[in-house]
Amino acid sequence: MDRMRPVLSGFFVLFLLFSPAKTEDQSVIQALVVFMEKLNPGSMQTTPNWGWNTSSDPCTSKWAGVTCDKDNETVKKIVLEKLNLSGTLDFESVCKVSNLLVLSVNFNSITGNLQQEVSNCKRLTHLYLSGNQFSGSLPDSITGLPNVKRIDISNNGLTGQLPDFSRLTSLLSFLGQNNQFTGPVPRFNYRQLDGFSVANNDLSGPIPDDTGRFDANSFAGNPKLCGKELPVQCPVKENKKSNFRDVLIYAGFAVLGCMVLVLLAILVFKKKKKQNDVKTHLSVKARNGSDSGRSSGSKNSRARSEFSTTSVESGGVSSSMVVLSSPVVNGLRFEDLLRAPAELIGRGKHGSLYKVKPDNGVPLVVKRIKDWKISRDEFKKRLQKIVETKHPNVLPVVAYYSSKQEKLLVYEFQQNGSLFRLLHGELTHFSSSFS
Repeated sequence: MDRMRPVLSGFFVLFLLFSPAKTEDQSVIQALVVFMEKLNPGSMQTTPNWGWNTSSDPCTSKWAGVTCDKDNETVKKIVLEKLNLSGTLDFESVCKVSNLLVLSVNFNSITGNLQQEVSNCKRLTHLYLSGNQFSGSLPDSITGLPNVKRIDISNNGLTGQLPDFSRLTSLLSFLGQNNQFTGPVPRFNYRQLDGFSVANNDLSGPIPDDTGRFDANSFAGNPKLCGKELPVQCPVKENKKSNFRDVLIYAGFAVLGCMVLVLLAILVFKKKKKQNDVKTHLSVKARNGSDSGRSSGSKNSRARSEFSTTSVESGGVSSSMVVLSSPVVNGLRFEDLLRAPAELIGRGKHGSLYKVKPDNGVPLVVKRIKDWKISRDEFKKRLQKIVETKHPNVLPVVAYYSSKQEKLLVYEFQQNGSLFRLLHGELTHFSSSFS
């Protein structure tokens, strides 16, 4: 007896090594067996290699209609089509297969209602129930399948209203023709569907407005449906409350339009008044002869006129002109800049650049900055930082002016042009370290 023990142990080890292991959990296998028993396949269970019993494994024993993943570890598809199955469909059992993607029982004789537990098949992507004898309403829980792409419940005896399918953002096709559904056509994400039909039911009301991509065949056989794709057009209902609301909306738009026109008229009036004030100021200067003999052609005249408007915009307060300690502009006043001929030498993103030659004969460059939303105190602080910067490559500011509408920076004119011109050989540009 002692000699037989090693032999028996060896046989037991070989049995463990070469006997097929069950890949699915035993509870899942038991649930699948219950699922098949309720389908009542009849003579199909006596067919050789049918499987579907607790003593075998659905993947390694290759149960009929079952497809597993490539590693034969878990069930992915159950396809039981045209097998004369005549029982009921037990979603509570089959949905215990956590990785089930495809369930198809097309073209059998399965009866009964569709259970709410269909929503337990969370990973299900394809549900095919066509060509059976299902009855009752379609459970709302079917819209709780987050990954479903294809639903085919056509050619059954289903009744009641269809649920709202707009939650299913991954749904690509829905086939529900040849049933007995009632009520309106539900909401779908119609623009992403590539297949859709609810033909031959008892649906009523208008078809959705955004279903123009599906022709009348998708809605045929529903005499109570109406829409532009169907022979029956929907009647236009007059709603007195809606009409009154529309009148109020149009009246509101009219009042708003009048207000906009009044504001535009005020702005145009102010702009014309400002232009007239500028023209009056320039004509007075011309009569006084302040600019006579200093024009260097139409270009310089236009530049000088544009520069001279500074006095009108700012009020011409000479005390606002701050002259820094520099012998070049000793005694320079704001009026001296306005009276001096100004030549436009460049335009930039934030303003224009002028060459000005006051009466003292020292040419200056004035940088005119407009519409810069910065306070006078902040502008002064930034100027102080620039003034404190002592560097041979930084052009010092000799004077500045600040008002609410515009600001001026005054530099000594550089005869040889800007650094940009020396580097690139292009038209003279003026650049300062003020930003």
